[in-house]
Amino acid sequence: MTDNRPEHPDSGSLPDKLSSPRPSDQASGPGNTRESGVSSGSHTNSSSGTDLYTAGHGDGQRHGDQPAQAAAHAPPAPLSERDAKIAERKVASLFLLAVIGVISFIVTFFAQEQEFGQPGNVYFTPLLGVFMAMALGGVGAGAVLWAKLLMVDEEAVQERHPFGSKPDERAATAKALKQGLADTGLPRRKLLRNTLLLGAGSLALLPLPFVGFLGRFQHKERVLGTTSWVEGVRLIRQNGTPVKLGDLQIGGVESVFPDVFHGTIAADSPALLIRMRPEELRLEGEQQDWAYQGHVVYSSICTHLGCPVKLYEQQTHYLLCPCHQSIFDASTGAEVIFGPAARALPQLAISVDDEGYFIAEGDFAEPIGPSYWERGT
Repeated sequence: MTDNRPEHPDSGSLPDKLSSPRPSDQASGPGNTRESGVSSGSHTNSSSGTDLYTAGHGDGQRHGDQPAQAAAHAPPAPLSERDAKIAERKVASLFLLAVIGVISFIVTFFAQEQEFGQPGNVYFTPLLGVFMAMALGGVGAGAVLWAKLLMVDEEAVQERHPFGSKPDERAATAKALKQGLADTGLPRRKLLRNTLLLGAGSLALLPLPFVGFLGRFQHKERVLGTTSWVEGVRLIRQNGTPVKLGDLQIGGVESVFPDVFHGTIAADSPALLIRMRPEELRLEGEQQDWAYQGHVVYSSICTHLGCPVKLYEQQTHYLLCPCHQSIFDASTGAEVIFGPAARALPQLAISVDDEGYFIAEGDFAEPIGPSYWERGT
């Protein structure tokens, strides 16, 4: 017997169902769930299934809460004239903050103490950073606040189109730009416009100290060639206590710093005091006079890439840089015997004052740390 019943739309293989279009009455809407392909004796068609879904969940949920979403994206109500004036003053204050930051940056660069060992020197770089942040942050924060409070809140979607706009599209773009300028409020808000121009324009002055000259840093080879060590300054430990003759046993080593203002945190001044037997020191020339009764001081900044050289082996008198394994012989003027370092560690001339404390006889004889073009040696 031939079955004349219409074939069920969900029957057939999976590829057939995927390739064949679904009838319009079975197309799932924004809120519908996808129907199962399993048939049963009590099959319910798609229309009745939709009715049951609608009855259980409501039409608003079935359509994805479109009214609620539209309300969520609705632009806020425009500000009153009083609130707009308050917002304008806030934005203008941020732009003026940028001007203050620029002026303070330039004044600090030329007026703040920059010499090593002088009071206030450690605040020079942080102050420059703070004032630069004020200058850049004032303009940036002002622009953000201006966009959030005073500009029109609008969402627009533009479909992708071929390159090369048509004349009517270019005319529409020009019109939109003019309208956008009007929406910013610049033409009618003189305070906002003037402070924006003043704040953003003042940023052009930030690099002024570095254009053509560097103030006291224009002869950087002199700055790089000196440290905080000066004649007569005592050798102190990290905790600030001075080192006295006899404090170190033979084979002992001590990290020392100059007893000057912020000497323990000066990046170019850490040194290493080592005690050997006087006969173990094999120094030549004037380096012999720079040691004192078997005590010798070398810069602890590696001449390769500036890593701290603090590992000392007392049997061999070797100093090891842990970064790239350069090895220096402390008994022969810290000359390089292995590794990528190209120069010996600079030696510091030392002696003892009337109270028996170690003091420096001056700065290092040559620049410390890695080589640079202006060394001259």
